[in-house]
Amino acid sequence: MRLETVILRNFRGYREETPINIGNLTAFIGKNDVGKSTVLEALEIFFNNSVVPCEREDLSIDAEGRNIEISCVFSDLPDEIIIDASNPTSLANEHLLNREGELEIKKVFSATAAKPKEKVYLRCMHPTAAGCEDLLELRRADLRARASQLGVQEDQYNGNVNASIRSAIRNHVGELELSPIDLLVDKEDAKKAYETIKDYLPIFALFQSDRASRDDDKEVADPMKTAVQQALRDLEHELEHIKTQVRRKATETAARTLVKLKEMAPELAHELTPEFKTEPKFDSQFKLSIKSEDGISVNKRGSGVRRLILLNFFRAEAERRRSEGTSSEVIYAFEEPETSQHPDHQEMLISAFLELSTAANVQIILTTHTPALAGLLPLESLRLIESDGAERRVTAGTDEVFKKIADTLGVLPDPISRSAAAILLVEGKSDVTFVHHTASILKTGGFLEATLEERNFAVIPIGGCGNLKHWVTLQLADQFGLPYCVLLDSDLGTADEASNREKIAELNENGVKAYLTRKREPENYIHLACLDLPDGSAFSFTETDDAKLLIGSEKRTRKSMVLETFWVEMNCEQIREVERYVEDDVERYEFTEMFADFLSVDTEPN
Repeated sequence: MRLETVILRNFRGYREETPINIGNLTAFIGKNDVGKSTVLEALEIFFNNSVVPCEREDLSIDAEGRNIEISCVFSDLPDEIIIDASNPTSLANEHLLNREGELEIKKVFSATAAKPKEKVYLRCMHPTAAGCEDLLELRRADLRARASQLGVQEDQYNGNVNASIRSAIRNHVGELELSPIDLLVDKEDAKKAYETIKDYLPIFALFQSDRASRDDDKEVADPMKTAVQQALRDLEHELEHIKTQVRRKATETAARTLVKLKEMAPELAHELTPEFKTEPKFDSQFKLSIKSEDGISVNKRGSGVRRLILLNFFRAEAERRRSEGTSSEVIYAFEEPETSQHPDHQEMLISAFLELSTAANVQIILTTHTPALAGLLPLESLRLIESDGAERRVTAGTDEVFKKIADTLGVLPDPISRSAAAILLVEGKSDVTFVHHTASILKTGGFLEATLEERNFAVIPIGGCGNLKHWVTLQLADQFGLPYCVLLDSDLGTADEASNREKIAELNENGVKAYLTRKREPENYIHLACLDLPDGSAFSFTETDDAKLLIGSEKRTRKSMVLETFWVEMNCEQIREVERYVEDDVERYEFTEMFADFLSVDTEPN
């Protein structure tokens, strides 16, 4: 299931009911103490209620009543659920979905106790017609009695299946008078339905920025605990088989005991039945930790090292989920990921988040104060939280919001020379070297009329189109009245490919000269002759390989430096060779045509 919305009411600073939309990647921006961490902690309470438990003091000041409410809305729901032995039904058939056809779970905590206990409701469009309003709360015998009372014929349902009886009653009544209600799921099949739903809820992992340094520090323990949870989720079928076998064998032993007991005390044996009280908790049996070579626990190291482990946990997760296509849903919530990290590591962490957020069944939620990080975040991920003292507002998606976020964090565009006639936006710093060298060599070879520098193009790395840095840069370009062009990596063969194509198509529709590389990224065009490989070397890469990783490993060069190190060795003949492709039996040259189009942009002032 995918989290779509979290709704807070009477929780700390969120007194009024406040819906907050959640995407694949969601970043909360705002001043200190405005309520960013509150959203993350509310989700922790909803999913786990352990790292951050709900407390009486969480009740909003001047709250109406004593109830704290935290609701979550989910999409991508299971097609069927089992709440009655092995007979499937569905959330829709049981009328457990809200007006939008989504699953809305509301947890209510009464702040009358120091550690409030949750009551769980499903906010749904539920039957209110007489005889249909409480069917999920009835035992089987009561359901049969209700069916008889309403005149439902016994041949219309299976009397041994609750879902069948309920369906027959609803069909008999006809007009169900559906209305939005909060259905308390504390008894009979309503409770069973929620117990089944819980198995489909995502794993939620919260990483906070201000933990104390102690031996069981959650900064390291939590990702390892999450790793165990994910492993158990992926092995769910195997574990269910084990549980079934254990139940069967244990029940057989209990039954044999009762048979013998019946010989000695028949009346007592008649009163006893074997029953399992609780489900086994496998996750509590596995303790995973990391130690350095000298045997010292990583938890004893500095906060920067612990956070560095977190960084690489997310990077490893991104790579694993891309390669395995894992199905278990996980929500990673990270408070201020930039804490205690070198700026280079901060950018790597954001890159890992961006990559991980495109993997299947993963959502990322974070807060940040750092302009460099916020500038790299997609505009659609940004949520601005503001406070007027009494209430909190969460807004997104407008130029006014983007301007407030840029002003709040101090996100600035890269400087643009006043002599610039046009702008070319590229992804990274290495791409600046790539486009300048390519244009210069092709011009020298007679394939371009001019270089980008000669036409006064400002080449600016912005990390990709559609992020905050891109938006801020274009605001400055608008002030100067400058046209702009775009060159992005296609990320061919990765999960980002489709979204990149959509971005470029949208830009093209708006009249922007925007292109994707035909191969995965510029490194995939590097000619093998420029790598000075030993004779007989079998080293190679395809147009979809992570070429910078492969080349970096082969040449023992930082992959971030591969383009700047080897592309500048490319001569005209080599560039023409790697850019050549055939389309509709026509020989074409990718960068030659692309750069010629860039140079044709209208640079005359309006």
